[in-house]
Amino acid sequence: MRSVDAAEQLALANFCAELTELRTEREHLSEKRQQLFDRITQAAANRQPILALLEELLDTTRAETVRSFATNLPGVGPGQPDEEHYVCPDGACGRAISPEPGGVVPHCDLLRRSIKRA
Repeated sequence: MRSVDAAEQLALANFCAELTELRTEREHLSEKRQQLFDRITQAAANRQPILALLEELLDTTRAETVRSFATNLPGVGPGQPDEEHYVCPDGACGRAISPEPGGVVPHCDLLRRSIKRA
């Protein structure tokens, strides 16, 4: 795998993590923004840079776009098992998931593949 900019990797991880909700929100976008969203989804699936496209969609600067990814507070949410960790199926993004105990094995909606156990 080629070297990826840390900001691009963060963008991809967050995009993947929120893809299901983003697809729902897509329907509320203008046709032009829907097309841009589709370009982002395709670029992400092809492991191409998406940060500039996200900036265009969100009408933000690169710094504002990257900052928007850091909105989750640490320690919020249910407990997580220490022994179960899952990562991006092809290692292209830094997404790591620890499902709830007894929860469903995570799935990558972008690649439509199971996320692999770390």
